[in-house]
Amino acid sequence: MFRNKGRTILTMLGIVIGVASVIIMLSVGYAAQNYILSQVASFGSDLLFIRNGPGTGSTGSGPPNMSVKQTLTLKDYKKLKQQNWITAVDASVFKDLLVEYENASQRVRISGVSEDDITIYNTALKQGDFISSNDVDSKTNVAVLGIDTAKDLFGAEEPIGKRIKINKISYRVIGVLDRAGTRFFTNLDKGVYVPFTALMQDQNMEHIQFISFKIGTVPPAIAKERIQYLLRDSHNLNNPEGDLSKDDFFVSTQEDAAQRAGIIGSILQILLGSIAAISLIVGGVGIMNIMFVTVTERTREIGLRKAIGALKSDILAQFLIEAVVLCILGGMIGILSGVGFSWLGIKLLQTYNSNSWIFIIPWNGVALGFGVSTLIGVVFGYYPAKRASELNPIEALQYE
Repeated sequence: MFRNKGRTILTMLGIVIGVASVIIMLSVGYAAQNYILSQVASFGSDLLFIRNGPGTGSTGSGPPNMSVKQTLTLKDYKKLKQQNWITAVDASVFKDLLVEYENASQRVRISGVSEDDITIYNTALKQGDFISSNDVDSKTNVAVLGIDTAKDLFGAEEPIGKRIKINKISYRVIGVLDRAGTRFFTNLDKGVYVPFTALMQDQNMEHIQFISFKIGTVPPAIAKERIQYLLRDSHNLNNPEGDLSKDDFFVSTQEDAAQRAGIIGSILQILLGSIAAISLIVGGVGIMNIMFVTVTERTREIGLRKAIGALKSDILAQFLIEAVVLCILGGMIGILSGVGFSWLGIKLLQTYNSNSWIFIIPWNGVALGFGVSTLIGVVFGYYPAKRASELNPIEALQYE
C-alpha cells in the first residue's frame, strides 16, 4: 500500500466519496426537517390552517397539492371572522408578478393578506402602516413592501406615499416591513403585501388559497371540529360520518403540520441516503478491481510464500486485511470530510437564511457509513483474496 501510494489513494477515493455523501445527505435532511418543525412551532399551538382539497380517510391529510379544485371563498373568510372564539383570521392568495417603480423593476412574490396577518405571524413594521380592515373591505390598492424590495426599488428614497405598479396596476405604498427572514421557504424580505381582496379583484381570482386563524383558549381538536362543521355547512357538503376524503377542504393543527413535516423529513433522509449509498457500492467495485490487479502483480510473491509453508488462510488473510484496511481508512477520511462539508453547507445556508438552519451530526449516518465501508472491504475483498489463496505455488513461481 505504501509502495503504491497513488493507487492506494485512488482506491480509497470511492469509499471516501461514498461515506462523505451519506453523511452530508443525512445531515442536510436532518437540518431541513428541524427547520420545518421550528417554523411550524414558532407560531404557537393555537394557530390552525385551512387549505383547498380533501384529506385522506377519517384522520390524516394527504400531501399539499396546489392542483386540487379551489373551493375556499370570501364567504368562508367572513364566516370565520364572525366566530367570537376566533381571535384572528388571515386569508392568503399568492402571485409572482412584476413590480415597477420608475426605472426599477423586479419580479417578486405578491402576498394578498388580511389585516390580521401581521398579528398571526408576529411580523414587525419598520415604518408606515400595515393593511387595515378598511383596506380589505374596500379592496384598496395599497402595498406594504419587504425591506429588500423597498431598497431595490427606491434605494435611499423614502417609499411611503409613493406609487408602484404591480402587473401594470397602480398601488400606493403605505409601509415597509422590518427584516423578517423566511417563512416556509419564502423570503419575506423580497416580497410585497397587499389586501387579498384587491389582488383577487385585479388578477380575476375567485378563490382563496389558504386561511390561517388563531383560536385563543379553545383546544385545537375542538376548534378543528367546529371549523369542519361550519365549512361543510357553507359548502353544502353531506358528510355526517366526518370522512375527510369527502370534504373539499382540509383543516390542520400545528400538531398535524409537525407530524407531516416529520414524515416528509424521514422520507427525504431515506431518499437522499439511498442515493448517496450507491456511490459506496461503486467504491466497493473499484476496490475489488484494484485487488484483482494487486493479486496479479504479486503472483510470484504468493507462490514464494506458499512454497515456504504459507497456508491458504495466511494468503486469504493477507489480501482480505489489505482490502479492509483500505475501506476503514477511506471510511474514516469520509466521515471527517462528510462532517466538515456538512458544517460548511449549513453555515452557508445560515448566511442566506439567518440562523434557522442548525448543524446536526447524523450519528446514524456516521455509524452506517463506517459499518458499510468495513463490510464492503470484506465482501468485495474476499473473492480476490480467495483467488490468491488458491493459486498453485509452482505455477505462481513460474508466472511472468
